[in-house]
Amino acid sequence: MIRHWFVNADDGRLRAGWRILAFILILMAIAAGGQTAVRAALGGLPRGSTLVLAIIAVAATIAVLIARRFLDRKTFVSLGLSQTGSAWKDLLFGFALSAAMAGLVLWLMVVFGFVSNVQVNWSGSATILLLLSLLLPNMIVGYWEELVFRGYLLQNMIEGMGLKVAVVTSCLLYGLLHAGNPNATLLSSAIIVLFGYLRIYGYLSTGLLWLSMGMHIGWNFFQSAVFGFAASGHVEDQTLFSHDPAAPDWLTGGEFGPEGSVLIIPVLLLALFAMYLWTKRRNTKSAGSP
Repeated sequence: MIRHWFVNADDGRLRAGWRILAFILILMAIAAGGQTAVRAALGGLPRGSTLVLAIIAVAATIAVLIARRFLDRKTFVSLGLSQTGSAWKDLLFGFALSAAMAGLVLWLMVVFGFVSNVQVNWSGSATILLLLSLLLPNMIVGYWEELVFRGYLLQNMIEGMGLKVAVVTSCLLYGLLHAGNPNATLLSSAIIVLFGYLRIYGYLSTGLLWLSMGMHIGWNFFQSAVFGFAASGHVEDQTLFSHDPAAPDWLTGGEFGPEGSVLIIPVLLLALFAMYLWTKRRNTKSAGSP
């Protein structure tokens, strides 16, 4: 009887909730061990550095590999990492869509007078190198967060709770986790919930994680490094565009960034519609392929 609480009699695997708990513990253990080892080897480890992000990404990959193999009894690739012909197209479309979203936000804020003193900080090759250096950490974060949240966690939640409850729970969890970020507000947490759904839609509409990864990487990179906003409360020292807020935080997002502004809501709806058109087109092409 007690075994029934832990193990699904139909397939002999741990129930989804226990698999998720075990995965989180494995991830935390590997990440902590990796950071401790690197800190000992280097004599320190700057908090929030690209190296820390890389350690977390490696830990997430290893933890997912272990959990997928021994707990889920499925392959790593089956999470939505198949190298299909549309994988790169989805990744690049998501990246470009996020660029358009961030650019539209800045344009709207300029038009409505929500920001002032807009400047372009261009220094030729130095600016290009700066942007490339800022792209790397955003690539790392976009990869491991999608692998964990829309990959392992969401898909196990769907198995255990059903699709609708899993989607709602995942979105709320995503918003709650970002509520601890610097300068977070109730409004920013609610908007992060919407971002969670946007990325879930990217996975559900394609069956793959590439579209969501491209969007995640692109949004963090373009809103901060390129267009000069804070990214979920984190501010870059140097950005391509710079500007000053000229309206209340609920309009500009303040020090949390566009995810704390009501202006982002219609932009999210436009992005969702663009994703619908994109995935409808690619799915139609796939269905028509011989």
